[in-house]
Amino acid sequence: MKDHQGSPSTFDPALEREVERQFQYLKFGCVEITPEDEFKSMLRTSIKKNIPLRVKCGIDPTGFDVHLGHTVPYRKMRQFQDLGHVGVVIIGDYTACIGDPTGKSESRSSLTALDVKQNAKRYMEQIHTILDPGRTELCYQTEWFAPVTLRDIIEWAAQTTVAKLLSHETFKDRLDKGQPLALHELFYPVLQGMDSVFVKADVELGGQDQKFNVLMGRDYQRHRGMRPQVAMLLPVITGTCGTQKMSKSLGNYIAILDEPFDKFGKIMSIPDALMLEYYQYVGNVKPEEFEAIKHEITSGSIHPNEAKKKLAMRIVGQFHGETVALEMRQKFENVFKKGEAPEDVLEYAYMVQAKLSDVLTDSGILPSKMEVRRMAKQGAISIMGGEKLEEGDMALDATFHDKIIKVGKRKFLKLQLKKD
Repeated sequence: MKDHQGSPSTFDPALEREVERQFQYLKFGCVEITPEDEFKSMLRTSIKKNIPLRVKCGIDPTGFDVHLGHTVPYRKMRQFQDLGHVGVVIIGDYTACIGDPTGKSESRSSLTALDVKQNAKRYMEQIHTILDPGRTELCYQTEWFAPVTLRDIIEWAAQTTVAKLLSHETFKDRLDKGQPLALHELFYPVLQGMDSVFVKADVELGGQDQKFNVLMGRDYQRHRGMRPQVAMLLPVITGTCGTQKMSKSLGNYIAILDEPFDKFGKIMSIPDALMLEYYQYVGNVKPEEFEAIKHEITSGSIHPNEAKKKLAMRIVGQFHGETVALEMRQKFENVFKKGEAPEDVLEYAYMVQAKLSDVLTDSGILPSKMEVRRMAKQGAISIMGGEKLEEGDMALDATFHDKIIKVGKRKFLKLQLKKD
């Protein structure tokens, strides 16, 4: 047997068992590892020489609201960290100004440096609830791209071909449809590939829709005489609707910044068919634990509703602690099973003739009067235990004193008549 550098090595059963253990643990939940044999060789060398792998994942801080779909690669990074490896998070302050072409039909507007900095700070505050800060390196592309010269850019451009870049599915689709494709957008995969060179990545994590960009890192490392990184691709999880990928624009997401009761309720709203996907990719379960859960659900030995409550408790517990998770379960059961309002329902003092739209926006229950009117028309606003309030701008009289307004499935507001 030879190691990845070609030097002779003797067979070590204990080493091989540990390699296989880590390989199976890290492979769990991956869509693809390219190439697998190189990954095993990397693990073997890492364990034998006690040199941690450098596992890269980048973010474009175009916003700061992180949802569970965003956390999938970082959960995999945490698994690497738990095995002693190093996570390298790259803040794409250059690529954020270009915009990831994946799935985009048009160019993205540029962000200011201040936007990027503020978004990155809030983004990492959320991601650090998953990662081990002690084994995480945080890097900004500015660290290596700021001093780049035109000569450097021309050199990088010479290491790939226009034909290869235009084989990118999104670029090809846009050209086929006659949609604009700016020259700077072609540099997105180039810059992502160069990131891998500068941080000396051994493994890059990305969604399965990121395969083209991740493989660019292998090309650029190879051109620099480096050992090419391994691409570890992970699924893009389905949103709470059960049909489309989790997305903020589609409103089918569960955010880290959501209140714990909202998290619990959103998970309880997912179709039963999504439970195993969520357990596997956002439930923090080990492979053997997942198989036991899968058997329980598929065999019918656990009721789907109970399985979903356990899933909701797992996810809420990750971000808010087990005590809060148990409280949210009890609160959910009181609201939906017993038909009771939460004990901690928000109270709001109103004046006679105040508009419902003003009350619900001023109290913070809903973000805008337009949203109040929309939900009222849909029959999603009602007096708890009573009639629906279908007119968003209706005036409230004295009879609303002590009534609880229910908005959607999980929001409540108790009205108190303001005293003169």
